[in-house]
Amino acid sequence: MRNKNRCRNAFGLGQIMATLLVVLPTMAFIVTFMIDYWSIMQEDYKLKLIANQASQKADNMEDLSSFDMNADDLCPNGTHLNFSNKKDADEAGKIDIVITYTHNGPYLKNKLLSTSMHTYSYHDQNMSIIGTCQ
Repeated sequence: MRNKNRCRNAFGLGQIMATLLVVLPTMAFIVTFMIDYWSIMQEDYKLKLIANQASQKADNMEDLSSFDMNADDLCPNGTHLNFSNKKDADEAGKIDIVITYTHNGPYLKNKLLSTSMHTYSYHDQNMSIIGTCQ
């Protein structure tokens, strides 16, 4: 009879409480953290796509003084793309483009994501510019 009572109490209230208090919150944290990390990966992909398109556009332009690009549909979370700090690059014929975005998720807050693209102009243009999705 003793073995039967031990087996009956083996899956009792203690194991249920441990599951409710430890395992389920841990699983919830892991799932929400992975979703937050996945959204960062998607945002980084969008920034790389914007930088690639901006460099292709800049490569083919003969006059970069009026460089602008409408890529608001590619910016994460409905933000808008603004270019600033336009200046000459360090080398002649070089185009440097940096695109930044600040991620504010449930766990990873205020994380600055940035990507840069360095290329050479077909028309010997020279530009260094920073774009921000905000």
